[in-house]
Amino acid sequence: MEFTSDEMILALIGLVRATHPGMLKNDADGFSVDFEAISHSTAKGAQSAANGVLSADDRLLLKIRTVLDGAPENAPLSLHLSRDEGQRLADTLLRLENMQSWPSDVLEMSRSLRARLIADV
Repeated sequence: MEFTSDEMILALIGLVRATHPGMLKNDADGFSVDFEAISHSTAKGAQSAANGVLSADDRLLLKIRTVLDGAPENAPLSLHLSRDEGQRLADTLLRLENMQSWPSDVLEMSRSLRARLIADV
C-alpha cells in the first residue's frame, strides 16, 4: 500500500498513542517517538523476538519505522500490510478520531486513510 509521509506519520503516531503513549517525547520539533523499549525487547535476542516477545502492534510499529527511516524525502512510501495489520490501523485511527477533536485537515486525512486501509483489506 502506498502512503504519503504525512499518512505514514499519522499511522505511526496513532498506533503509538493507542499502544505505548509513553513512547511519545517532546522535542524541539514538537515530538519524537522513542523506540528504545521496543528495540530493547528485540535486542534481548532474535529467538525471543521470533517467539512472540513483541506484540503484533510492536512488530507493526517497527515495520513502519523501517519504512520511515529509509524514506527519500517527498516520495510515496510503500508498506506491505497484512489484512490484520490494515484492519488494526483502521480501527486504531477510528478510536482516536472518536476520543478527541482533531483539526479538520488531519481528520480528513485519517478518514481517507481508513477508507483505503479497509478497501485494501
